[in-house]
Amino acid sequence: MKKKLTISLLTCFMLVTGLLLRQEIRAQRVDCFVIKAPVKQYDNVRKIGVLDFTGNRRAGSVLSDYIIADLLSESRGIEDLKSGFMGMGKKVEGVTYIKGFKTDMYTVIERSQIEQVLKEQRIGLSGLIDENTAAQVGKLLGLDVILIGDVEYDVKNEYPSTNYKGFDGKNKTSNCHIRTVTVQASLKIISVETAIIIGTETSRVSCQDKKCDDERSGIAPEEQLLNSCLKKSARTFVDYFTPGFQLMRYDLERIKLKELKKQADEASDFIENGNIDRALPLFYAIYEADSYNPKAAYNLAALYEMVGSFDEALEYYTIASNLEPANTLYTDGLHRAKSGVAIAGFLESIGRPLQKYEFNASTADLMAKRIKIKGKSSDRVEVRDLPVKNGKVIARVPGGLEFPMMEQKGEWFRIKLPDGKEGFVHRSDVN
Repeated sequence: MKKKLTISLLTCFMLVTGLLLRQEIRAQRVDCFVIKAPVKQYDNVRKIGVLDFTGNRRAGSVLSDYIIADLLSESRGIEDLKSGFMGMGKKVEGVTYIKGFKTDMYTVIERSQIEQVLKEQRIGLSGLIDENTAAQVGKLLGLDVILIGDVEYDVKNEYPSTNYKGFDGKNKTSNCHIRTVTVQASLKIISVETAIIIGTETSRVSCQDKKCDDERSGIAPEEQLLNSCLKKSARTFVDYFTPGFQLMRYDLERIKLKELKKQADEASDFIENGNIDRALPLFYAIYEADSYNPKAAYNLAALYEMVGSFDEALEYYTIASNLEPANTLYTDGLHRAKSGVAIAGFLESIGRPLQKYEFNASTADLMAKRIKIKGKSSDRVEVRDLPVKNGKVIARVPGGLEFPMMEQKGEWFRIKLPDGKEGFVHRSDVN
């Protein structure tokens, strides 16, 4: 098996539930932060400027600030998760196992520099900046692209009343206040070199709060709801052209494979404990034992995607999809893997490649049948260098321990010791 794997993101917060069925690999659900491909990828963009959005002046300035903040964030998309039943428990911080991937992949020019150029060149004095003037500003600052756009919002206050019968049987009225702020914004990405629009995106977001009766005075202020909407719009715009993180739910498939049940259970335990290093080789070996099973190929592909090895993920998603073309679980994974390969290439091209990861666990050791030494922990069983009674004793191991069995030679078993040495024990010393 390939030992070096490109590690992705993970940024993996794992909420795993295991289900052990007779003669089946335990099914698991894994919630995990993985790399999210942008809607449109610009391989030649390195330096970006953001102008204030036109339309509503205050909203335009705040929206631009949120866009810049997202562009400068190193972990855009990683959010705290809520645990417990239906997400009603306490927040749990997302944990990353990833090295080498950060979402701040562009140089973003400070707003003060842009404003200074606008002032010096007397550009945009009318309050309107088109593609040509934006490109002119961008050239003076040495930018690749410049972002412009417009934003408007409206506020709606409603005061509905509801009649109901109280616990005392009397008719009562509940008076409520519903406040809704709706933001509508559009983005244009302008090539500084050509002054041509090379990308557009729109966003319409509504944020609402509702309070009734004695709580009406505590309704969220208009500004708070507006800022929430603008922040969501900014995320939509940045995600349009910049890779980020997203929370992905993987439902690993159950596979009937009696002879590998113990190893499969171990793999599930490794996943539950976040030990990808030991889980992935086991999933690989399970696939090798049942290589025409699309579920085994899918599980392996999902694990490769989790660690960011997109070439391998693409290989095994392709196998799963070819074996079962109608399964959208497999075709969706195939699409993500293709996007991941493109992202990895882009990161390589800008000098920020995903870091390599070398697995320490041996697939052969993990998949080997294990044998248990007879006796108590106070007993000692001799391990010999050759499968003969007069062989040299290389170790004495306690009873009750299990060791990987590498092979059987007649009445002797070759086992692997914790220090990596291998030797033979007699059948009479094995349970």
